[in-house]
Amino acid sequence: MHDLATLRAGGYRDAGLTKLKLTEPLDECPPEMFDVGIASTLEILDLSGTGLAALPADLGTRLPRLRIAFFSNCKFTTFPSVALAGVRRLEMVAFRNNGMQGFDKTSADDVAFPPELRWLILTDNRLTHIPASIGRCKRLEKCMLAGNQLEGLPDAMASCQNLTLLRLAANKLQTLPPWLLTMPKLAFLSFAGNPCSSNVSSHDTSSGLPQSTLITSSTLQSTLPHVDWNEIEIHHVLGEGASGIISKGTIRSGNTSVAASRGPSGTATPALSISGSSDLPTSSSLSPFFASTAATSASDSPLSSSLALSASTPVAVKIFRGALTSDGTPYDEMAACLAAGQHVNLVQVHGQVRWSEDEDADENAKKASPPAFRGGLIMELIPPQYRVLGQPPSFDSCTRDCFDSSLADSRLPVSAALAILSGVASAAAHLHDRGIAHGDLYAHNILVSHGASAGDNASDDKDAKDATHAILSDFGAATLYGLGGRSDIPTDLEKLEVLAFAHLIDDVLGLMSEEPTVRQQLLVLHQQCIVPDVAKRPTFSMLVSELATLQASA
Repeated sequence: MHDLATLRAGGYRDAGLTKLKLTEPLDECPPEMFDVGIASTLEILDLSGTGLAALPADLGTRLPRLRIAFFSNCKFTTFPSVALAGVRRLEMVAFRNNGMQGFDKTSADDVAFPPELRWLILTDNRLTHIPASIGRCKRLEKCMLAGNQLEGLPDAMASCQNLTLLRLAANKLQTLPPWLLTMPKLAFLSFAGNPCSSNVSSHDTSSGLPQSTLITSSTLQSTLPHVDWNEIEIHHVLGEGASGIISKGTIRSGNTSVAASRGPSGTATPALSISGSSDLPTSSSLSPFFASTAATSASDSPLSSSLALSASTPVAVKIFRGALTSDGTPYDEMAACLAAGQHVNLVQVHGQVRWSEDEDADENAKKASPPAFRGGLIMELIPPQYRVLGQPPSFDSCTRDCFDSSLADSRLPVSAALAILSGVASAAAHLHDRGIAHGDLYAHNILVSHGASAGDNASDDKDAKDATHAILSDFGAATLYGLGGRSDIPTDLEKLEVLAFAHLIDDVLGLMSEEPTVRQQLLVLHQQCIVPDVAKRPTFSMLVSELATLQASA
């Protein structure tokens, strides 16, 4: 973060500055940032939260090296096409939460976008349409449009053949355009909270689905068990993402009985105790080391009416940041968690925490969510030996995960690589069997344990101790597309996500120790998953079978 007074006093001039971030209120772009001693090197400009409402028309001429620009939480009522079209190197631009309602035209009937645009963020605005000229953005790879008022997408957008990630949640889409599910590189798609998805948030029930099939806020309140906020003790932050902050916590009191399932590490982990329903098992007898092919059984409507966790039970508590993230809404995430049921390769959700304005909730937790939504999820606490498989994409990688190059000498054994892929494929097959697209099937959302650590209550069996187990997490971008017997969304939606799995295969190959035979077999599988003709890709069930064969022969 930089200081406006220092900028105006010339303190950053000739310092080789490549990034400038200001947060103080601005009526206009500070003239000093166009000084040749700054402009000649500046590549990243962040003026988010400054209240800025306009950009100079000659921005591209004055900042010739600008690649990335952030103007979120400002006051741009229209997309400043005139200014940005001339920024020849601009690859990423963000205008989240501006109240934006339209686009400036650079001519009588045209809207221009930066010619090298790869990453466009227009989340949480009031846009009713996207201009057809976006089809000229041939490099567009990542497009964030959640939380607008879009009723459709321009057919010209089908020309964006490099589009890999598209966020459409919380709009007004009645249908998905036919060309969308044929996009050859589209791997990460979310459209929850639209009339064309199976779950419709409480503010929009215009889908035409029978009310019994809708998962709304009232459904969640009655089906996902409640935990009183005052009965939860928060300890420390475990991690955070786009949708919320996850902390370790304990249940201070409650039912003394607890149904325990044998977790992947061999330790006992709390599970849902069902009252009034026998559709969900209260414990699992599945061996965690057969995660590639096994899943717990559950009904199509996994509802429970009570939660039984013992006092001092450790849990993970996710408090949502607000009513909308770049991926979707808390209601959509909770609906997906509810519909997903139980699977040995998915994070288990125990219940929800909600409080009202007058409840005596922790002030820090309240600040984590604005008034539009207050609450979160109670989830199983993942044992500490689990590690995230990858790191989120960088500005440069855009839609591909990053990996720590310092771990290059710590290669994954072949058995571990296959166990990770098999487990994730099994979880994805389970989700799509229930009409759920994960939407964010990335290595950075996969937790991996390479066997039990010392001191765990694990089996003495060597194979058990050496086993690898993977857990697919984070339903923030998930979409329910198959509830209520919907037939208007093609099955190719699953095969879009198979492309995301292909990227995971590629990532795992980069982490895997050399083994020519298995590597070649995985490369063949990878090729099957990336064919441009989406309909010709395998399903996740087919992938589970193929990987099981690979495991048996490895």
